[in-house]
Amino acid sequence: MKNTILKAYAKLNLSLNILPERGERGFFKVKFLNTHISLFDSVRISKINHRSLQINEPTIDQEKNIAFRAAELMFETFNIPGGVSINILKNIPLRAGLGGGSSDAAAVINGLVKLYGLSLEKDQRLSLVKKIGMDVCYCITGGLCRIEGIGDVVQRLPFKLPVLNLLVATPREKKSSTAWAYSIIDKENIGINRKKLEDLIVGIKSQNIIKIASSIHNDFESPISRYYPIVQQIKTSMMKHGAMNAVLAGSGLSVFGIFENDINILKAKSSLEKDEISCFITHTIDD
Repeated sequence: MKNTILKAYAKLNLSLNILPERGERGFFKVKFLNTHISLFDSVRISKINHRSLQINEPTIDQEKNIAFRAAELMFETFNIPGGVSINILKNIPLRAGLGGGSSDAAAVINGLVKLYGLSLEKDQRLSLVKKIGMDVCYCITGGLCRIEGIGDVVQRLPFKLPVLNLLVATPREKKSSTAWAYSIIDKENIGINRKKLEDLIVGIKSQNIIKIASSIHNDFESPISRYYPIVQQIKTSMMKHGAMNAVLAGSGLSVFGIFENDINILKAKSSLEKDEISCFITHTIDD
């Protein structure tokens, strides 16, 4: 095999709870419920003869690219001969709370394992990717997962999420970084909505989309909305046009809304696009 192509699916936090306790290196502990959605980047990995790592993603400098760092880590760890060329066709918006970079990095690791026939079980992959980013831990696993620890404890849940029809809206504004998002959180309020996570799981088990929609939550939403009012504006517009609920995606600035029917989702999309907000219609997947 000389090349392989993988789909790097976008990540969605259906519940994002930051806990007051601190874990390793002073990081906040978390409780998330994550799933993948149908939006994806295409990652093509090809063998080349000379010792080189090449990545073609014009939106990010190679040295800053998390997928490049993932490839470097794999080559250093396993002394892979020759080199690779990696081409990433981006569809997931950058720095939008959808885990695009982490998904690409996970695809690179999984692709190199496949391309070179490496013996690397999932637990070994998780141990490896902790060095480059905690979101990559989820993306390596995929599916409907409960995330704990500092983002490094990933448990795939033994039941299925019903298909949720989503509108994702991404404004032009870009937040500084996820580290910045953690720096502005309301420490007195974090973790107080953990019951919503349990309610969400009950809704998923019973396949009750109304309960699922009412239970989605994000601890980042309130503090980030203070700095970026566009988040609340998007939420308000989605709710006005029939969303069952709308919540900040990850550390933002995308917002996703859950809709019952195509008519409402199209109305909301049309309204937001008039304000030059990028939108796409997608749905949850069980990969």
